[in-house]
Amino acid sequence: MNATFDKLEIQKIVFETGDLDVLVMANITQGNLSYNSQLIISHTDLNILINKMQKSGHDDLDFSSMFDCEKMYNGDFLYTLDFEKTFDTAIELSSFSFDHSIRQIRA
Repeated sequence: MNATFDKLEIQKIVFETGDLDVLVMANITQGNLSYNSQLIISHTDLNILINKMQKSGHDDLDFSSMFDCEKMYNGDFLYTLDFEKTFDTAIELSSFSFDHSIRQIRA
């Protein structure tokens, strides 16, 4: 799927060590339509999103230190970044495109 979103407001980011996919829970805006959805993206695309957020006024934040880390039963680690309502994660995506195809989970 090619991303044609106008705006992406990230609510939560979750991934495991050794896993190639990253789960992004977000509120997506496409034109007049706004809905909650989940995206499965690559780590490369996650880095692009974080860089985009830092350039849009959050350059003083160290996102890597904001992740919560839990050790799982198999020895891997689960990383979670849950954004609070006070932190604006809205990203205008007019000039942004994902490097790889992404999967959107929406029921």
